Amino acid sequence: MHRGVQWPQPTLEWPDGRRVCCTFRVAYEAFRKSGRFKKDSKIPVNVASLSHANYGGAVGIWRLMDIFDRNGIKATVGANGLAVEKWPETIQALHRAGHEIASHGMTNDHHMTDLSPDEQREEVRGCTRVIEACVGVRPVGWAGQGNLHTAETLGILAEEGYRWFGDAFDDDVPYVAEANGRRIAVIPKLNYANDWRAWSGGLGNASTYFEGFKTSFDFIFQEGLRGRAGAMDVIVHAELGGRPNIAVAFEQMIRYVKQYQDEVWIPTRRELADYLLSASNLPAEPYRPLD
Repeated sequence: MHRGVQWPQPTLEWPDGRRVCCTFRVAYEAFRKSGRFKKDSKIPVNVASLSHANYGGAVGIWRLMDIFDRNGIKATVGANGLAVEKWPETIQALHRAGHEIASHGMTNDHHMTDLSPDEQREEVRGCTRVIEACVGVRPVGWAGQGNLHTAETLGILAEEGYRWFGDAFDDDVPYVAEANGRRIAVIPKLNYANDWRAWSGGLGNASTYFEGFKTSFDFIFQEGLRGRAGAMDVIVHAELGGRPNIAVAFEQMIRYVKQYQDEVWIPTRRELADYLLSASNLPAEPYRPLD
């Protein structure tokens, strides 16, 4: 007789018996050479592309802040150091509004995989210093440029006092890892609702973005009703999803989730990490990225 698939016994539970944890995030980025739009390897400094990227700090981030304020959402904003230096007033406004400011490297012109371990450590320290100088609070979360990382990155972050790491792809729910003798929450990157995936060089639309989110959320919620705690992550880039054709879908997602607010927990990632690291039933897994 067919007995069905046996899932491992779940150990992860959300506060107050909620079914799904949903985080809302902003990638807030600045570039020195070229942004994402009109990329051309033959142009050393692509002013048109940089102009497109600068929309995020000039317009997009303010529109997103307005959406969060109107819907009562506290978000996690992954800011790179250059964005903090270019638009400090926006970072300060986000911090005052209660949003978490997390680290996203120094600039999106390079990745952690371009750097030696010592250079990675300085990258982490540099972004930490810039954010702390701007808002007076050290960041505790890291989601690096392009989510690229090396076997050493997680250990460096743990040693530097970070409490969560957002560049893994190996699970669909968060867990606790041990790296270099320190515990750190690993919150995997989920691309169920990522405006970059729906952008399509500017030809994307709200329907593409929203439908990818809704079908994923509905499936995860049904798993939650069957007893498996689920996680959902919605990410928007200030220079992409801060534009009206994508921002409308982002707000739809927030309102859709809030229909289930008695069943869905909506924390910042700092709050999520604090919960995971304090949970007595979540032992730390040794970090072995190359096994």
